[in-house]
Amino acid sequence: MTPQNTKSSNRKRSENRYLFHWPVAIVFDSIEGQGTYHGRTNDVSLTGCSILTEHNVFSTQAVTVLLSLPSDHAGERRPVIEVKAAMVYTVLAAGAQKFRCGIHFLDFKGNGLAALDKVINERAVKVELGGF
Repeated sequence: MTPQNTKSSNRKRSENRYLFHWPVAIVFDSIEGQGTYHGRTNDVSLTGCSILTEHNVFSTQAVTVLLSLPSDHAGERRPVIEVKAAMVYTVLAAGAQKFRCGIHFLDFKGNGLAALDKVINERAVKVELGGF
């Protein structure tokens, strides 16, 4: 995998994002009338991800993201990490005919950050990018 260049004009990302397509759920904890929405990550870093979902969802309140990491061996149950997160944007991703939600990770439960870091380091191909 090569890092995806997702720099915006407003801020510089501190971590590379990688094109991992993992199952994910967004849980709206504090919003009455909203529940859980499922999708797949479009890209992932240690500080956030973008998610493709069939639903146009957004919250100004923190949400819980349940990220299903790949298992170490075929047939094993996928480990799930839980992280409190802020939704940064939701836009229509016309090419995918889904909505893309930008997620900024705030607080990992337990060893979630270490687990995510391990998976990224094991599965991502590191490529030096220069001259942009």
